[in-house]
Amino acid sequence: MGIEENEEMDEFDTVTLEMEDGSKVEFAILDEFEMETEKFVLLGEIEGDNINTDPDGMLFMNAIMDESCEEDEVILNVIEDPEKYSAVVDFYAELD
Repeated sequence: MGIEENEEMDEFDTVTLEMEDGSKVEFAILDEFEMETEKFVLLGEIEGDNINTDPDGMLFMNAIMDESCEEDEVILNVIEDPEKYSAVVDFYAELD
């Protein structure tokens, strides 16, 4: 999926995440992909009517589905390990 700089929000699902400082930030789900046996999502921060596609406004998260999830729901978890996060970023960069 090609993502244009500050792409307009048309067809993306969104999610609101609570940040460490307690603020809430809305993100668009830009892409979903699998690496090895795990599923990940790429999120872009929503700024007004646009999606920030600058790397500083984007976030990769681990998507987990467990028995408490509805059919199309997942639980998003932060990738805590910096080495794993880098591996996910590198893997995604090679998908294009």
